[in-house]
Amino acid sequence: MGYPDEAALRRMEDGLGDIVGEGEAADGLVRAVTDAAGRLVKITFNPRVMRMDSQALAEETGAAVRRAQEDGQRRTHELVGGALGRSAPEHLPDHTEFWNGLREMREAFDRSMTDREAEVARRLRDLD
Repeated sequence: MGYPDEAALRRMEDGLGDIVGEGEAADGLVRAVTDAAGRLVKITFNPRVMRMDSQALAEETGAAVRRAQEDGQRRTHELVGGALGRSAPEHLPDHTEFWNGLREMREAFDRSMTDREAEVARRLRDLD
């Protein structure tokens, strides 16, 4: 499996910051927007929603938020999968944990390449 290069990591990191999830319920009367971490950013109620009883409004609001979170998660999977060149794992870890893991992979790869370059240089010197 190949690891994403620096440019792909930067594109993915920039893209994750821009991801929002959008969801609606009650035939579009309730709309929710979440950020990349799934936190609620905005909720909008159409004035006609006030005709609903409080229990129904609470349920529809929860449904809109869940749909927005699911939409954000789907968009995150698409972005990560595109950068990796394959499907993203089903469950992505916490945003910070995920990026730290990718950076650790890149750093390990860089160290490995540096070690290999040093070994090749040593062997070339030994040939002289």
